[in-house]
Amino acid sequence: MVGGKERAGVRGNEGGRADGPRTSTRGAWLSIATYMLLSAAKILAGWRAGSRGLVADGLNNLTDVLASVAVLWGIRVAATPADAEHRYGHGRAETVAQIIVGTVMALVGVDVGMGALQAVLAADAAAPEPYAAWIGLGSAVVMTAVAAYNQRLARRTGSTALLAAARDNRSDALVSLGTVAGVAGARQGWRWADPLAGILVALLVVRTAWELISEAAHELLDGFDTGRLSSLRDRVAAVPGVRAVRDLRARQLGHTAAVDVTITVDPGLTVEEAHAVADRVEQVLRADPDIRHVHVHVEPHEP
Repeated sequence: MVGGKERAGVRGNEGGRADGPRTSTRGAWLSIATYMLLSAAKILAGWRAGSRGLVADGLNNLTDVLASVAVLWGIRVAATPADAEHRYGHGRAETVAQIIVGTVMALVGVDVGMGALQAVLAADAAAPEPYAAWIGLGSAVVMTAVAAYNQRLARRTGSTALLAAARDNRSDALVSLGTVAGVAGARQGWRWADPLAGILVALLVVRTAWELISEAAHELLDGFDTGRLSSLRDRVAAVPGVRAVRDLRARQLGHTAAVDVTITVDPGLTVEEAHAVADRVEQVLRADPDIRHVHVHVEPHEP
């Protein structure tokens, strides 16, 4: 006997995430509003105070607005129900948004790093005004709070795009701290300290961007944790009526997952009995809250 069954949908215990997209968008809008205010304050203050680091930090926040818009787009598209062309839904829109966030961060990091390097080589660098450090410190405090809020929302809703935004927020807080250190050093007579801080910050931003892009690319290429695959296989093999697990594959779809499994059963079972085995396999896999799509293929066991 050769057969298969598939079911997809939201399980009962996932009702807590029914408002997930609406909740997640609050974090994206918070990031957009915060970045717009901070970028205007930093660029203006950095220009008046003569701080290259603070101006670069403000430009970084300005481009973060674009990244936050990408996150907002990803969250909204991911909430779109499955259709004829997207049978698994649109969950990977958040993964695409994560790549956009990482790409924007990388471009900004490289640009900030090049500008800071030129400033280090300049012999006539002047020390910034002290209030530039206070603005950078205040920005670091604000972005740390935004990062904590978005991370909490991301864990509650399972939004990968919002989690990427939270990591970007935390990275921006460190950028501002680097600006503070640079201004303080320059005020002590180390004129190169302000632009050098910009270089170190740029390297940190590029590293975070690389992590975001590589994680998203791994998911888009159907990469899946091998340890979890092994655990799922063991659980399926222990289901009564399953003689062997011939194949098990899984893919991540944003904050949900899809699993395809091929099992063998006793050739003497009726279609109804084999179907009951497949039902038990599906129930075992759906015990994981993020597994929303399950396809069980049944074949006769051949020693």
